Amino acid sequence: MGWQDVTPSDAVEVAAWIAPRLLPFDEYRLGSVIPTGFARYVRLAPRSRLADVLRRHTTTPDRCWLCLWDGYGDLTGAIATYTFVWSRDTPEHLRRPQPPPPKPKLRSSRVRLPHRDYLLFAGSVEQGDGWERGPNLWWPDDRAWCVASEIDLDYTLVGGSDELCGELVDRGAEIVQPGDSN
Repeated sequence: MGWQDVTPSDAVEVAAWIAPRLLPFDEYRLGSVIPTGFARYVRLAPRSRLADVLRRHTTTPDRCWLCLWDGYGDLTGAIATYTFVWSRDTPEHLRRPQPPPPKPKLRSSRVRLPHRDYLLFAGSVEQGDGWERGPNLWWPDDRAWCVASEIDLDYTLVGGSDELCGELVDRGAEIVQPGDSN
């Protein structure tokens, strides 16, 4: 599962609620990467099977918004150069250059937040789970919760109801406050 499996969207106005709820980025507080205003927040190790919990805590599990930082090199077709040395014993199929991966079909619109621009996708709660990297921000249409995986941090933050965060604490998450330092 990843950004290739969800629908690109130009509806960037659905993210307009986020920027006013972010704390200043210069101090790198937790609320600078996840919107403030939720009842409770937790910090997770790398997320896995989060969707089964999140689904129970939204009325719109089939309508979620997923933001992916637009700075990942493979999104823009960044080029990497490799040098290979072949010997006579190298099989022929390894001597042929491999075609580059297809360039993604992405929208030109961006969700613009302080210090980061994001591509926007629409999908279900399950489609937000299991990405190699990202989504960096992820929330259901009813805004019952928000998940943030900032590119410079090695953990994931979830903001939501007391019930949602309590369930995640039961699974090993740690309670945090948006004004806390990372």
